[in-house]
Amino acid sequence: MSWRVVDTADQESLAAFFDAVDQVDHLFTPAATYTTGPMRELSDEEAQSPFTSKFWGQYHAVRLALPKLTADASIVLMAGAASVRPPAPAPAYVACNAAIEGLGRGLAVELAPVRVNVVSPGTIDGNLWQQRSDEVRESAFAQYSRDALLARPGRESEVADAVMFLFSNTYMTGSTLYPDGGYALR
Repeated sequence: MSWRVVDTADQESLAAFFDAVDQVDHLFTPAATYTTGPMRELSDEEAQSPFTSKFWGQYHAVRLALPKLTADASIVLMAGAASVRPPAPAPAYVACNAAIEGLGRGLAVELAPVRVNVVSPGTIDGNLWQQRSDEVRESAFAQYSRDALLARPGRESEVADAVMFLFSNTYMTGSTLYPDGGYALR
């Protein structure tokens, strides 16, 4: 098993990564950089940012990985529970997550027997939130704790467990898992 940091918004970075790889058994692209907010407040560039990095980054990663995929390969895309339960105004972000879930289903059909699934976590206490101010993070975690059935943000390890399940289950494809503490149910 190997891994490397790649800029998903940079196709040359992605291409260089896959050029150096002999084969791909499992592909997961968890990171993206984007801005969220109300339509009335975001510039076009900010509103497009989830699609540029999160959606198109994963799309291009899969496309560039295609020649290297093994016959029994699996792909897990990363969306977010906002796809089914929109948070306070962030319509472009919500649409991006829903589009990634649709991309996963479409790729499952096109790439079969390669398995393609999606993981759509809720708020996760991890690297992304550690980059934000304490005030913003604490406020978001408190709100999420009120909104989720399990009354807390998730952990990165819980999302990793869901991804590993999707990698190892050889009879799942075209599915979306929500490791979100029950956020989507409220």
